[in-house]
Amino acid sequence: MNHPVLLDSLQRPMLDLRISVTDRCNFRCAYCMPSEIFDQHHTFLPRAELLSFEEIVRVAQVFVCLGVRKIRLTGGEPLLRRGIERLVAQLAALRTPQGELVEVTMTTNGAFRY
Repeated sequence: MNHPVLLDSLQRPMLDLRISVTDRCNFRCAYCMPSEIFDQHHTFLPRAELLSFEEIVRVAQVFVCLGVRKIRLTGGEPLLRRGIERLVAQLAALRTPQGELVEVTMTTNGAFRY
């Protein structure tokens, strides 16, 4: 059975998905938080407005069904999101339509010391 596949503007399959688990970051990298949008007057989302883990998993599953094979969790310091280990476990359990596991990775700015 053929499954639909997402293609980029050059007609390549989109295999990777980045999911930001928080909208707050202690850095202001130009590629992710450009100053023309995220200036000193920018208001971050109330915590209740962030996607729940269940919503994130549902969106990720849709993308996996469309060809995504790797999910990267981001968000400045995603390890600060309470319960992040539950989300990682749920995403790691996702399978492609062919039954293969999805690769789950995380990018952190690693700036905090405990």
